[in-house]
Amino acid sequence: MEKPGQGPPHPEIFVKDEVKSPLRRVVEDFITIVCWGIYLYLLLPIFTLVLWVFGIQTIYDQIIGAKGYEELIRLLANGGITVLVVLLIVTGWTYYNYLWFLRRGERRGGQVRISSDVEMAGLLCTDIDAMEEIRKSHRMEVRVEGPKYRITARD
Repeated sequence: MEKPGQGPPHPEIFVKDEVKSPLRRVVEDFITIVCWGIYLYLLLPIFTLVLWVFGIQTIYDQIIGAKGYEELIRLLANGGITVLVVLLIVTGWTYYNYLWFLRRGERRGGQVRISSDVEMAGLLCTDIDAMEEIRKSHRMEVRVEGPKYRITARD
């Protein structure tokens, strides 16, 4: 029996590895490994803090003792630089993807009207008055009768 509701918002996506070139797979795997390495490296301070909590070393001796405030300021400055570098990398990657898809013609500003309501009503085998109802509904009902079908809005 069908469960109520709209269903999953995104269809399952299949990635076929056989259509990727070996070079592309190697590059994607290398980038993934490098990014995970950077991510784990950035988590080292949290791991060190956990060790301090369990008494392996005390945080007081490391930060407060012997000009520890200067070290803390240096650490915060380096952390700020790290955040800035990560932000620049993500921004650059986003811009690169934007240009890549723009060049391929897959970026469209606003909505693109493909067909008129009269054409869509003919395609969906419904009347022109039902088009607005179909457009606003979250679910549609498709009735297949031989080689023809009919689409109507359903609540």
